[in-house]
Amino acid sequence: MRRLPPGPHGLPPELVERNQRERLIAAMAEVCGERGYVEASVAEVSKRAGVSTASFYRQFKDKRECMLVSFEELFWRLLEAIEGACPEGSDPPTRARVGAQTAAALLAGDLPTARLLSVEILAVGPEGVRAQHAAIERIAGLLGGTTRDGAAEVAGRHWAIAAAAVSLIARRVAEGGCPDAVELEALIASKQRPSV
Repeated sequence: MRRLPPGPHGLPPELVERNQRERLIAAMAEVCGERGYVEASVAEVSKRAGVSTASFYRQFKDKRECMLVSFEELFWRLLEAIEGACPEGSDPPTRARVGAQTAAALLAGDLPTARLLSVEILAVGPEGVRAQHAAIERIAGLLGGTTRDGAAEVAGRHWAIAAAAVSLIARRVAEGGCPDAVELEALIASKQRPSV
């Protein structure tokens, strides 16, 4: 996210605030990617974002709130990209394959976000765990499709597939990388087969 020019620039305050928020979210991912959530500080996140700590506290109550908002924002961006890549009316195996390809490409290109979404969010504690589980539910709903009334069909199998994918991403991120599309697709395909 690009920094705005310093000093008076005549931009609307809402635009300045939105720009600062975006930069703080990106900075939270970067700092957590390097140091981990526990070691990250408001001062370091603010400095990385190029904003004052006073600006940070106008946006967020504390580091925990910034992390939770960052998780939510970064996850929704990922989910929107996956949903946008899935063909309209596609079946669950197609959605899973396209979703794996899209997620692998995006996360491999942004390891700080991959780490924040899969590993660091858990360091927040119960709220972080709940946020990640809600994200897994949403991915499971995408895998399972929707009913005619639009409600997500979140079957246990789809939840297990989504949770296994998040776990694989976390393991690879902890090793310093990210799974590729082939690895994610293979994991999902193995979990989609009915057990005998």
